[in-house]
Amino acid sequence: MGILGTNKTEEEHLRSAAGVDESSGVRRQSSSSYTGSSAYETADEYDEQSMADEPQQRAAVSSEGIAPGAVTDSVVPTVSPSDDDNSTIQEPTVLRDTESAVNTVEDFEAPELDGEDALNRRYTIERIATHRSIDEDAEAELRHELTKNSTHKSDGPEAVEISSLQWDGPDDKENPQNWPQWRKWHVTFSVAAICLCVSLGSSLYVSGVPELEHHFKISQELAIVGLTLYLIGLAFGPVFAAPLSEMIGRQWIYIVSLPVSMLFTMGIGLAQNIETILILRFFCGLIASPAMAIAGGSISDIWSPDQIGFAMAMFCLAPFLGPILGPIIGNFAAEYKDWRWTMWVSLMFSGAALPFVLALPETYKPVLLAKRAEKRGIKLVKPEVNSEYVKKVLVFTMLKPMEMLFVEPIVLVFSIYIAFVFAVLFGFFEAFPIIFISVYRMDQGISGLPFIGVGFGLMLGVVFYIYLDKVYYFPKNADGTRGKRDENGNIIWDAPESRLFIGKVGAVCLPISLFWLGWTSRKSVHWIVPTLSGIFFGFGLILIFFTVILYFSMSFPPSSVASALAANNFLRYVLAAVFPLFTVQMYERLHIDWASSLFGFIALALVPVPFVFGIYGAKLRGSSKYGYAAFFKKLAADKAAAAAAAAQATPAPQANDTTSSSEKTAEDGEFAVEKDVSHKA
Repeated sequence: MGILGTNKTEEEHLRSAAGVDESSGVRRQSSSSYTGSSAYETADEYDEQSMADEPQQRAAVSSEGIAPGAVTDSVVPTVSPSDDDNSTIQEPTVLRDTESAVNTVEDFEAPELDGEDALNRRYTIERIATHRSIDEDAEAELRHELTKNSTHKSDGPEAVEISSLQWDGPDDKENPQNWPQWRKWHVTFSVAAICLCVSLGSSLYVSGVPELEHHFKISQELAIVGLTLYLIGLAFGPVFAAPLSEMIGRQWIYIVSLPVSMLFTMGIGLAQNIETILILRFFCGLIASPAMAIAGGSISDIWSPDQIGFAMAMFCLAPFLGPILGPIIGNFAAEYKDWRWTMWVSLMFSGAALPFVLALPETYKPVLLAKRAEKRGIKLVKPEVNSEYVKKVLVFTMLKPMEMLFVEPIVLVFSIYIAFVFAVLFGFFEAFPIIFISVYRMDQGISGLPFIGVGFGLMLGVVFYIYLDKVYYFPKNADGTRGKRDENGNIIWDAPESRLFIGKVGAVCLPISLFWLGWTSRKSVHWIVPTLSGIFFGFGLILIFFTVILYFSMSFPPSSVASALAANNFLRYVLAAVFPLFTVQMYERLHIDWASSLFGFIALALVPVPFVFGIYGAKLRGSSKYGYAAFFKKLAADKAAAAAAAAQATPAPQANDTTSSSEKTAEDGEFAVEKDVSHKA
């Protein structure tokens, strides 16, 4: 069986049908990040010759994908290395592409690849050459689907598509990946701060629940609904994030969502009845969530694939640290002030981040290029937002993720897994007070400190992941490059199942932590012992999360990865919204030992998941409706359809046509060059 999950014969057939030349290859550049880590981009540095060729590829190919089956003229400058190893662009040549924009580079030489790597080359070559991430590629495909077969409005017949715009060159200072380091880190820490503030708002509220019950004379279940509605808002908000960022970019989503969510937080703090609190909590989560949904895209906008790994790993920590910091800080605020101060603390965190957020620059490439094109007087084609456009948005952002959740075993099982673990974390907001207040007689403020153990475990998990990434998955070679190589120096590509090792370690840690917590939480055992169980829980949680993200990104093409992650995000927050509603009753009826053990037994039943997918994952991917095998079958069908359409549209040669073939080719080439120059932005 091949890496794709299909047999070798079928992979050979798909390679041939998709037009993949076995004699050519791609030296891929990637990172450890889930955003930049596609299925088969597993080396995060080019070798010396690849680096010399990189400017050629970036100058040659548009960074926005063109749909398979489209017929385009692509201008590929030839490159000759100079004495100082820098590449100089010579006179361009013209390639006629009848498949997709990813097929425009045919002369990129590299070690010979086989199986899925050869199949994937045709799809990933343009993205790797231009440093495009999975987020950018998925958004490009979404933009194409939204504008395909739609009416357009423009200023005249000379208007051009945004996807045809390109940076002036590899050193273009307006390209976010060429920004100075301080500016990149400003963006990184600012968007991480937004995610921290939004996730912090979920758990801070829980600290004020006891006083809410007393103040408004309500049940504990009704008070907890404020957390449930906030998480439901976080689940549904990202549905609107992708199409919204397509139209207005990322900058305005940050600038608008954070201040508006702060106003809703202020309204909660000033509310005089529980009905107002619950309604405002839902809208607070709904409005704040789009910023979280696009934050990963902002990171991939500014960091090149060989730099993004560390930045993304640190960034992924923020949404998990938020719920951990909530009880640690909020319990003291609720004890020494009142429940309203949990909202004021949330406002303080958001207010501290607000100046940096307001100073965030736009990083989304199509928006930046469109603005520059308009300044240069280039007219752009703009899609008309009508009912058909809205329908496509709903299909891409809602229906496809839900379909993948039910028809793709990989998406369904791993989404349930991480959703359960995430929900247990939110269940701890109710379980920890029962354990550390009822059993160990801690004050409310002190009872939040055991969450430090979970936070420490999260940080250990990130360190462990980065270590594996640098030492095992992308080891440094003697020549300074990274990535596994054979005895001939050729890169060795890992199958997606190789990343399941991280999940196997995390899967074993989770039930250990839950049984540990349940059977050591008693007066005869020092409080530090159940607190230390949180280290194993945080460690296992972050490793399972990394595994899900990596395995999804390596098992599906980018647009399907986006839908799979959207489905995962939706289920994760919905399940987390439900767990706190019954956690207290469960711990009261089953007691601490068996209630924690019930979670432990579920976690124990889920331990085989990464091991089972390690055995059967390739077969499941091979039969997947949205996997790479299905993608290449579609690519082959599109190629055949485009070739048939081109054959029908080609007029028969006229007898009086005395123009030679070479003259005709030269004329076509001149026209293509002129057209490319006129569309350059």
